[in-house]
Amino acid sequence: MSLISKPFDDSGVEMVDDIARYGTSISKRIEQFRQRSTQRRDSANHCSGFAVMRVLCDTVCEIIDTAENEALRKECARAANTFFIESAFPDDCPDSGPLDNHQPSQALIQEVSSILADDKIVPADGSVQLQTLLLALVWAALSFAMESLPADQARSWVRQRIMDSARYN
Repeated sequence: MSLISKPFDDSGVEMVDDIARYGTSISKRIEQFRQRSTQRRDSANHCSGFAVMRVLCDTVCEIIDTAENEALRKECARAANTFFIESAFPDDCPDSGPLDNHQPSQALIQEVSSILADDKIVPADGSVQLQTLLLALVWAALSFAMESLPADQARSWVRQRIMDSARYN
């Protein structure tokens, strides 16, 4: 069970509920993709929690770049500290993040794109605010990162991945 603490602004409970709902929906679809890849024994679709986190953070950055709103990048990076997500691992688990040098699979990248294009996950009618969608992606990225890293390190990796992309723009 995951809980979200107060978001980076005072938008209230409704926004927190939306972030949790969309973040959970995104995470469930990615988990289904990972299970399908595992069942097919598709090693080309390497989907560790760390690899999924990287793709989700890169997606956040692409959306921010498209919106041309750098303030969102800082808010999303800061949001990694505001979400309380129970870790699946104790804080003394090995730091397996940096050892994951695999390039994310194109299938995983395409899956994330298809999730965001799925009207059942994220309504295309504009009813989901950009801020809410970005925070849901950060929430999902953090939850996957915590599969591979202790909570503090997962937060650090998510923040760093989001902020580092600003240097390349």
